[in-house]
Amino acid sequence: MRTRAAPVTPFDPEDDRVPDGCPFAELYAPEFHRDPQRVYQRIRDAYGPAAPVMIEPGVRGWLVIDYATIIAWCRDTETFSRDARRWSDWRDGLVSDDAGVLGMMEHRPNVLFADGDEHQRLRRAVTDSLGRIDSADIGAYTARAAEALIDGICQLGEADLVEEYARVLPLLVMNRVFGFDEDSGKRFITALSAMIDAVDSERANAELERVVSQVIARKRKEPGEDATSWLMEHRADLSDEEVLQHLVLIVGAGIEPTADLIGNAVRMILTDHDFRDGITEGRMDIEDALEHVLWHDPPMIGYPVMYPVSDVALPNGSVMPAGSPVLLGYAAANQSMAGAPSEEEAAGTANRAHLSFGVGPHRCPAQDLAMMIASTALKALLRRLPGMRLAADAADLEWRTSPFSRSLTRLPVSFPPQTPTQEEAPWKESSLPPDSGPGESAFPARATLSDLLSMLRRRR
Repeated sequence: MRTRAAPVTPFDPEDDRVPDGCPFAELYAPEFHRDPQRVYQRIRDAYGPAAPVMIEPGVRGWLVIDYATIIAWCRDTETFSRDARRWSDWRDGLVSDDAGVLGMMEHRPNVLFADGDEHQRLRRAVTDSLGRIDSADIGAYTARAAEALIDGICQLGEADLVEEYARVLPLLVMNRVFGFDEDSGKRFITALSAMIDAVDSERANAELERVVSQVIARKRKEPGEDATSWLMEHRADLSDEEVLQHLVLIVGAGIEPTADLIGNAVRMILTDHDFRDGITEGRMDIEDALEHVLWHDPPMIGYPVMYPVSDVALPNGSVMPAGSPVLLGYAAANQSMAGAPSEEEAAGTANRAHLSFGVGPHRCPAQDLAMMIASTALKALLRRLPGMRLAADAADLEWRTSPFSRSLTRLPVSFPPQTPTQEEAPWKESSLPPDSGPGESAFPARATLSDLLSMLRRRR
């Protein structure tokens, strides 16, 4: 049995001294998530481009926060690998089997953890399958789904836009793209959220794989016009395990970060009057507004992870040991560039040079889909609920404490009640496959989509 690493001195957010031999920041701490940019600046002042951090209690790593360094390291495939089997503390038994971050960090046979020729083979299967998506159909479906979700809350004058809108819309779209039934989609997102938050990661991962295995079994019998079927039939000849792990990756990446982007954008609109005025007065379109959010408040702040294949000397004289997990701090890197006086152009809302979708060979292949969902969500929301305002003090909003992402736990808003515009939801309720009843789930879905709509309309 693996054991945890020895305890370390706790991180004190008020102490500006450089600790001796222990991590400089705890990425799971509420103090970090309340003001991560303050911590990033302390890291720059004390360490430079990268610093030792604690990913969760007992799990050590490094956070790289410099824009140019991230670009250089992501392109240096000789020095850095994405293969988590190189993780030295894990190999040496210094990370326990029940560590919460394992669901996001342990090796999986998918494109995110692959290098070289294997990465190219797997990426080709992913990009070809996503390339077959009918953009017009999915775009129209997304717009109808957004309208229906707003119909579910618009008469009430209040809502939690995280749980009742931002997290639901990407789920509906990804269900359609990948041919998931409604129950599978809800179970998937519930387990995925637990894994990202490093909560009971082993059970969450088992539930994700259980859900996807059932989808694959169904698609083997009845393939359809969906990305799951296309991935299974691709000439790259993926094994069932590879298909499974790619669905965990792609569907997860399509739902959770997209939901967080929508939530972070709405929060910025409601709390930054200049930003909102730029949108409402027509000086900034929604797509450019989202690019601004990706510069200043992106959903992913410490993911994905890579590993040096040999020791790496840093500018301050310290050494990053081979096999150390290196978290890519996109939020820190983006902010440092957007706020630099010599890079005023980078702060422009239309600039797309941010790192929020990655860089180098592992750049996200589905960013257009994510941006389409997020822009559709914001356009519908601002058009339908023009009097929307924050229903809580901005300082009291709570952030999730995932070491990998930054998003709100809830976003309460109020608005003048409106009249619904649609009579029916744009999705067709589907029956559960015979082998995937909710009773088998370790993380049971909160509701099917029909239950969800009933909840949204308060017809309990």
